[in-house]
Amino acid sequence: VPKSSINIHISFCLSTTILSSFFRCSIIVNSFSVVSPFSTTSTCTTCSSATNLNLLRVPTAVLVPTAARSQRKSHSRSLRENFSTFGIAAPNSNSYDSDSKEVDLKTQPKELEKLTVVHLKELLREKSLKVSGRKAELIQRLLQSQKYEDQPLIITTMPRTSKRKTSGGDDDGGRTKIDNEKVSKKVGKKEDKKPNSKNKKAKVDHQRITDRDEIKKLWNAEEALKKGSYTFKIMSWNVAGLRALLRKQPDALSNLASEHKLDVICLQETKLQQSHLDDPKLNITGVLADDGFDSHFSCSTTKKGYSGTCVFVRRRDKENVADADQQAKGKKKQGKLDSFFSKKNKSFGGKDKNDNHEGKKSASIGDIDVADLIPTNVSMGMDKKEHDMEGRLITLDFPQFSIANVYVPNSGQKLERLDYRTKNWDKDFLNYMKEKEDTRDKPVIWLGDLNVAHTSKDVWNDGAKHLAKQAGVTAEERESFQQMLDYSDGSFVDAFRYLHPDAMGHYSYWSQRAGNREPNKGLRLDYFICSTSLMKDDPEKKIVVRDSYMIKDQEGSDHCPVILEIEMRK
Repeated sequence: VPKSSINIHISFCLSTTILSSFFRCSIIVNSFSVVSPFSTTSTCTTCSSATNLNLLRVPTAVLVPTAARSQRKSHSRSLRENFSTFGIAAPNSNSYDSDSKEVDLKTQPKELEKLTVVHLKELLREKSLKVSGRKAELIQRLLQSQKYEDQPLIITTMPRTSKRKTSGGDDDGGRTKIDNEKVSKKVGKKEDKKPNSKNKKAKVDHQRITDRDEIKKLWNAEEALKKGSYTFKIMSWNVAGLRALLRKQPDALSNLASEHKLDVICLQETKLQQSHLDDPKLNITGVLADDGFDSHFSCSTTKKGYSGTCVFVRRRDKENVADADQQAKGKKKQGKLDSFFSKKNKSFGGKDKNDNHEGKKSASIGDIDVADLIPTNVSMGMDKKEHDMEGRLITLDFPQFSIANVYVPNSGQKLERLDYRTKNWDKDFLNYMKEKEDTRDKPVIWLGDLNVAHTSKDVWNDGAKHLAKQAGVTAEERESFQQMLDYSDGSFVDAFRYLHPDAMGHYSYWSQRAGNREPNKGLRLDYFICSTSLMKDDPEKKIVVRDSYMIKDQEGSDHCPVILEIEMRK
């Protein structure tokens, strides 16, 4: 760009906009001359206001290379003074004023490191040099170019735009102001959206219980055995894949059986097929064989790696059980009851599944006939094809009661199976359990992952808006479950809630994806539902439910095991 004066026959505001961006230079008023015999009114492109432009006397501008920007502050003041003479609105000095300083790169090369990449590229463009590359390359390019120049490089800060409120006085030359009213309205709208402290307090504080109440152990099995009664223990656990559990924690089931002296272990969501049961390498059917248990499996035939249930029942040997009884009464050295259970006999004490042991001389544990601890029948499903294809139900008939290990269908992430679950499965399953109770004239217990958090105490964040559309917590599922409990004037009872009506924070499921187990943000989805008669402590009754609790520290699944203890007496 030539450094000589050039007459510019356009309004100053327009010339400032075009020339500053095109030539990357400052426009400095130098002198005045008459260049045109006409005048006109036009809209200023810089300040968007109608301005009377008297072109009879316009400034002669000098195009000055950007390297001379150190003088811009003084120039801007002269611009204001000159343009006020003609009644022309001068551009806001804040839009292009900048700080500057002279830097001798030969002695102060590190000053370039303080600049941004954008600023470095601006300096390179002024020298018509290449502007691509990393910051280090840009700095090196500037240093190389400065070797051949005697004058120091003038570094300025980047032009800044300002939205500061101005008074619109004479110094502004009639410049358009920011519409403070509009701004205040916009700010006011935003402030209106923000709730005040009173509104915050008025909001409903949803229940977010993460603490777990302490509950007392209600029953002592060892003391009961000394008095002649036996404590029958059932464990239920959704393992979320039995093969995965056995791979990660191969001794988990064995340790639980031994530590809690379990009689029956019911698992849900085993995700097994018949091919897994037949595979000798996996040895699924013999998982607890060495611990004295027989196994029964029900697999899904509609989908692989889906659903499935299984039951492990402690195997009974009459002779060894008799020895165990003697030890329990203190006639021999005290030992573990498990060590007396034979690992060689077949299921049901070596008898047929339908053998009711009538007319047989039986051993006893305490005052209890061991025959009462052996199931007389095991069945799969509820004789309805639409339900039985997913392997969700195994029923065991004991002489004094029946147990149903069930994995209730989940309503689905988008509630696509909600109607099937509440209108079909729940109704058919309730009829099945009621028919079982009436036909045998014995109380029943159904247990497992029932996929419903029944009350507000069974959900850590009950009341949260999203729960209305979350499987297991919908109003339809809760209502359906309540109807099952209320059937025939309250035929069935939630054992845990009956025994611990005020217990809070006791859950059986936590989302692993959300990491909710450690803070105890869970749901209670696993239950023991019992016939009401089992809950009444009548001296003449042979069986009474005594306790129910969770083994919260047991890992291996997103569910934890739950246990039911039943007193059996003569």
